[in-house]
Amino acid sequence: MKRHLIAAMAVFVVAGATGGWVLASGFSGQHFYPTAAVEPAYNGQTGQQVFLRIPDKATIDKNAAWSPLYLVMYPPTSKVPMLDCQPTNCNHVEVLDWRLVTSHGLQSVYPKGTVKTTFGKFTGGMVKGHNHITTGDSQSVRHVYLVLFTRQGVADGAINRDLVTSDALLEAVARGDVLAPIDAGLAIRASVVSKSTYMNAP
Repeated sequence: MKRHLIAAMAVFVVAGATGGWVLASGFSGQHFYPTAAVEPAYNGQTGQQVFLRIPDKATIDKNAAWSPLYLVMYPPTSKVPMLDCQPTNCNHVEVLDWRLVTSHGLQSVYPKGTVKTTFGKFTGGMVKGHNHITTGDSQSVRHVYLVLFTRQGVADGAINRDLVTSDALLEAVARGDVLAPIDAGLAIRASVVSKSTYMNAP
């Protein structure tokens, strides 16, 4: 993802058969090829781990069919042990744009701070990291949406549970634990690839 675009705007406990939350385990961080990055995500229909290959440069037809890619942004106080991306192992959304945080009154959820990583130095609303929820279809164009936790989500402990399915996301919105997904104004090309493609990156 283009860091400067998405950061300027600114993706689990796997849902069970009833749409509830259960503990997830998986992978964290991007693995890099010379012309692309591969990162973990979750199939929003099943909650199963998948991997997305994102080329460094891709031309996207504005009329192409697309599917949503939700980035669920976890605050620094979250107790979730593993996330798809953290500020230190992915080159995007290291912090949230402070204007976005203040416009929704979420300064206590995502306090302002500065993080230094191998990717640079970033100031904004601090995050522990984020998870990606994508659909199970074959579309390679993904329109990015940010999902932010609310003060209620902090108070009732929702920030301590990994969110990995579309149904669980809708339920969290209905409960008031997260805001409705926020359009990041960004589309990327991200194709589902195998686990071995992720693991075998140079």
